[in-house]
Amino acid sequence: MSKKVLLASTIGAIANRLAEVCEKNGATTTLINQGGSIVKELQNGNYGLFLVEHNFLSGEHRDTIYQIRQQTALQDLFVAVYAPSDLNDEQLNITNGANTILTAPFSDAGMYSLFKRAFALPKQAVLISRTPQEEFTFALIKLGYELRVLSSAEEVLADTVPEVPDFIICDYSLSEMSSIDFIKKAKELDRLKGVPVMMAYSGRNVDEIEKIIKAEACDVILSPYASPRNLKKIQDSFPLPPRGRRLKALVVDDSPTIRELISSMFKELDYHVETAENGFEGYKAVERLRPDIITSDYDMPVLNGWEFCTEIRDHESYKDIPIIMITTRATELDQKKGEILGVSAYLTKPFQKNDLKAAVDIAINNAKIKKEQETIAKFVAADTIRAVNNMIDGDGDVKKGESKFISVLFSDICEFSPKCEKFSARKIVKLLNTYFDLMVEVLSKHDAIIDKFIGDAIVARFDSGDVEMDAKNAIMAAWKMCDELKKFNLDSFEEIQCRIGINSGDVILGSLGCERHRLEYAMIGDNVNIGQRLESSAPKQGIMLSEATYNLVQKHAIVGERQQVEVKGKKEKIPAYVLKGISSDNSNF
Repeated sequence: MSKKVLLASTIGAIANRLAEVCEKNGATTTLINQGGSIVKELQNGNYGLFLVEHNFLSGEHRDTIYQIRQQTALQDLFVAVYAPSDLNDEQLNITNGANTILTAPFSDAGMYSLFKRAFALPKQAVLISRTPQEEFTFALIKLGYELRVLSSAEEVLADTVPEVPDFIICDYSLSEMSSIDFIKKAKELDRLKGVPVMMAYSGRNVDEIEKIIKAEACDVILSPYASPRNLKKIQDSFPLPPRGRRLKALVVDDSPTIRELISSMFKELDYHVETAENGFEGYKAVERLRPDIITSDYDMPVLNGWEFCTEIRDHESYKDIPIIMITTRATELDQKKGEILGVSAYLTKPFQKNDLKAAVDIAINNAKIKKEQETIAKFVAADTIRAVNNMIDGDGDVKKGESKFISVLFSDICEFSPKCEKFSARKIVKLLNTYFDLMVEVLSKHDAIIDKFIGDAIVARFDSGDVEMDAKNAIMAAWKMCDELKKFNLDSFEEIQCRIGINSGDVILGSLGCERHRLEYAMIGDNVNIGQRLESSAPKQGIMLSEATYNLVQKHAIVGERQQVEVKGKKEKIPAYVLKGISSDNSNF
């Protein structure tokens, strides 16, 4: 994001003061071109912050913020309105869509805080430690935090730099004062009273931990401090600014007061906020805004909260957006209904801002966990996840491996390297992913487990335990893959042909790799190698089966003559068949 500021003001002295503070913080400031189009100037100037005086937003400029938010290119622009502190409701209305309202005096600390939000600057952390662990400090910096390391608590209390830290990590064992006293003294200072303090404690004494909790430290991390668990805790507590775009919130409520309360809270968290007064208008806003989170009232005209939630959950593109239901109803039955309808969190009126923030944190965290699980599932085979769960549950057999009779399928694109030379990387990736999506859909419908992707190759296995059904599913999936590929080629910018090899037999399944680095749940063995070699020997746009597989599917497969195939690493040739078709009894698959 560009560190450029556009200023719009009716009072020259205020504009000059703001420009001075902006430039002091390393920004380039430009005054608005009177008489020109503000939206066009913002679009052409690549500005990251629009500072506008409240009095400027009157008359012909009354809808300026609304017009800005209608432009896709300006969705992430940070808009700050500087105004008197005593605005009434009508005056506040013209600031809707702004990220924050800035009131005088314009202190260096306040402006730096504004800049940090506007330009998504790294969060500042202070570590108080006599002997900081190098691994821990390096990890914090690598995560993206701007870190200052101070050796004493007195230095932090006496610090006068304008940059107030976002959080402090304090070593429990300090020399000149106790860490508990530091927390108390920090809360007495206007500069630090709102800064959360996390305690780094190397011991395991329950009484001392109790003292830390009673001192109201925001959290405690135990040694070793650079552990993945601690680093995740820090990231969750003090999330780094989003890269590339500002998060968006939609507030749906028929009460203007509640809408404004919730909107202001989201703006404090740097969300772009839009509002709607009922479920019908809310749904239209979802289509336009694609928000990252939604809050919805329960009782609303036109389309109530339940109906609105149902509409969102029934739409494929919106179904995963976290929704917080806000209502006066708090019965167990209502909460159960909310759970069934996909409500992410439930908040009962009346509530405080802290209650709302906690509900937002829960909803976003639950959505994040779900997204993480879905993302992991895209990269990890289903049975690998089961193996991980078994290891977590203490099942040591997964590490030892097991021998199992399964059917394996190898698929590879013919003459793929020339295609890579012919097209750009972007086109190749698009071609491959479209092809993979189609092939994996076919395989999944036939109960395959996708073992891995190797370049342009797909490795799948069929191991339900029913060996005949597994072999049957393998040949039917292969035949359908070739059939779908013919249809794919009719519309593709480049024709793809593939070879498929299938073998059945005993393989070894287990976790392979280095426990200190990474394990992979994989299959190995002679029968895996044979499946791969059969794929290499298959005809273009054809399927080759081993005799072991054919013996299991004779009733279902139409094959060519028995062949003897040379397989690398094997002295004797392997009997195999080219699949010519599927018997009429199994044609509808």
